[in-house]
Amino acid sequence: MKKVTRKLLAVSLTALAIVSLTGCGMRPASVPAENKVQVSKFENTSGGIQAVCKTLKDKEYVGDDCVEMYSVAIGAEKGYRFDNLKINGSVFSMEIYEFKDTENAQAKAVIDSVKKDESFEMYGRTVKYCHMSDNGKYLLIYPDAKSLSDKGDDVENVTRMKDVLEIINKTKN
Repeated sequence: MKKVTRKLLAVSLTALAIVSLTGCGMRPASVPAENKVQVSKFENTSGGIQAVCKTLKDKEYVGDDCVEMYSVAIGAEKGYRFDNLKINGSVFSMEIYEFKDTENAQAKAVIDSVKKDESFEMYGRTVKYCHMSDNGKYLLIYPDAKSLSDKGDDVENVTRMKDVLEIINKTKN
């Protein structure tokens, strides 16, 4: 019983540390080795979130290394974070989550909040720069402020975010 409690506490604290830094421009704390994964080793790339990650890697929008997130905290089935993404002077981490049960109370609260305000609350903090897929099954957290800009210099950032959303929207479940 103690082992289970300790492991659950460790996972919860890791998730809290990672989520608390999302979108704030800080680098996340070190990640346990068991949470680090490589897109090239994904087995299910015919649909779902792993297919999204594979397509993003193939387009060279992300690298091979990512972090498997504690997605249950937001009611999602799976989630991945890609760190140190660089485009046109921006450096940020991007997260993608897949919801299987969108009627789950936690998932519904997050999805509804993102659809309404493009953000949601977690552990007393507001997670911003959120986008839901057209089918409501994927959440993208894309904290590149330039991707929301109307300045001519930021068109590459705007185009990249729109392309990432399009890839997510075209993904079959």
